[in-house]
Amino acid sequence: MKVILAIDALEYDKVKEFDCNNLKQEYYGKTDISEFSQPRTMVLWSSFMTGENKEKEVLGEGNKEMWNKKWDIKETFFSKFKNPKVIDLPGFSYDLEAHERSRKLLKSFFETNDDEEKKKIRKEYNKDAFEHHKKIKEEFNKALEEEHDFILGYFSVIDVIGHLNFGNTTLIKMLYKEMDELAEKLRNNDKIEKLIVLSDHGMEAIGMFGDHSDHGFWSTNFKDLGEPKITEIKDSILEYL
Repeated sequence: MKVILAIDALEYDKVKEFDCNNLKQEYYGKTDISEFSQPRTMVLWSSFMTGENKEKEVLGEGNKEMWNKKWDIKETFFSKFKNPKVIDLPGFSYDLEAHERSRKLLKSFFETNDDEEKKKIRKEYNKDAFEHHKKIKEEFNKALEEEHDFILGYFSVIDVIGHLNFGNTTLIKMLYKEMDELAEKLRNNDKIEKLIVLSDHGMEAIGMFGDHSDHGFWSTNFKDLGEPKITEIKDSILEYL
């Protein structure tokens, strides 16, 4: 079985700072996303799964509905597997309702100047993100018990929480340790031959908040990828079919 632990906004520097050795695996580094003028989540994951720069197709001319973009499996490298399972990936199997809830709360947070209201919204926003994370984690763990030759589990919690709380080191460290523990379980799973940990982009501090950094993160238990473009990762996966 081949598994990708896809973690939105997993930051290279934080993985090192928090000693997340299971996320690092045997080989790790940064991905090159410099070819994208707007390295947004939907753009990057679309480009990853298709192996092509999909920025123009996703963003289009003033495209405000990019989150509704969905690629057919035949357009992705997932079609190369007999029984793949792809959980919650933007552009493929994403939970749009969960995304809309978080975006709505985020918008409300920045629209109000009332500190008490901000506190209330932040609490609701964080609670919603953790509940969604729990749901995805349960689905991912269930898939690992099934007969799949390829599993990708996409986890958005570090990105979602980070946008409002990146300056809260205690909370962010807790999330990294949570994902490191999940990676440890995967590394100890004898059914998993090849494991890739991958982020679309990282995150940097903007005061208390967080914004996208100019690189992503990768690690594998089988090969040094150097500093690959995110569109090149699929080749390293398919090489071991």
